[in-house]
Amino acid sequence: MNPFNPWRLATAACLSLLGTAQAMAALVCNATATPVQMVYFENDPSPTDGAWTVTINCSRGPTDPTTSAYTLRADDGFNPGAGSSNQAVNGTGTANQMAYDLFRTAPGNGEWGYTNATDFAGTVNFGTALTASVTHVFYSRIAAGLNKNAKVFTDTVTMRLRYDNGPGNTDVFPTFPVSINNQSVCLLSTPPGNVVFNYTSFQATPATASAAYAVRCTIGETYTMALDATAGTLLSLNYSLALSNPGGQTGTGFPQNFTINGTIAAGQSGTCGGATCTSAVSRTLTVSY
Repeated sequence: MNPFNPWRLATAACLSLLGTAQAMAALVCNATATPVQMVYFENDPSPTDGAWTVTINCSRGPTDPTTSAYTLRADDGFNPGAGSSNQAVNGTGTANQMAYDLFRTAPGNGEWGYTNATDFAGTVNFGTALTASVTHVFYSRIAAGLNKNAKVFTDTVTMRLRYDNGPGNTDVFPTFPVSINNQSVCLLSTPPGNVVFNYTSFQATPATASAAYAVRCTIGETYTMALDATAGTLLSLNYSLALSNPGGQTGTGFPQNFTINGTIAAGQSGTCGGATCTSAVSRTLTVSY
């Protein structure tokens, strides 16, 4: 017997095994989302909403199936926050943390999260082509009235795309950036009312009156207030006006209360052709920041 024959038989068996190995599937998918870039105004009474897109792109080999089921989910970002699924940050402390949420259906409806119940789900259909894509719209929302520092807050959201690749599933984990630009703003949250004097000719004491107002400015925003005039004449009565806090102020994110104080000095005659006379003039209060 030839002692080399067993080796020849073993080599032939090995070649036969290699020749019958199953071909690997060539289906490859990935997902790309548009960057989420929001501009936030704290004094807007409505939530800040945005709409964005995420596209799943797939390619396959000529012998691969013409369809592939998929699911796509999004995590809570790098900085999960209590009471909200996501949080963009720029520093430490609550004034430097901006909560936001992502949705599949509409702003505030159909959370897009990291569970089966909150996935985008569907099927990629190639037909006869070797490439195919599916696009979904997703939404962002920031609640109104947050009190945050004026700065840019950032986050990164990681998605999980799962698709059918031959005998098993394949997961890929693309990301997209989130930025929220919190604009520095001030407004008269309570405009001033009328400063109303009641004065009798030659009265022995000054007449005083005041009007309250409130200013709301972003945390840390400095601002000043000024009247277009601090003195004038009504019915030949000289009056003066002054702000309760004439110096520079710093916003807290909440309404800050002030008054406009007016005085008519005692002993003035005035001009009136009847038992009672009235007169009015408009003044302008300017808030600069």
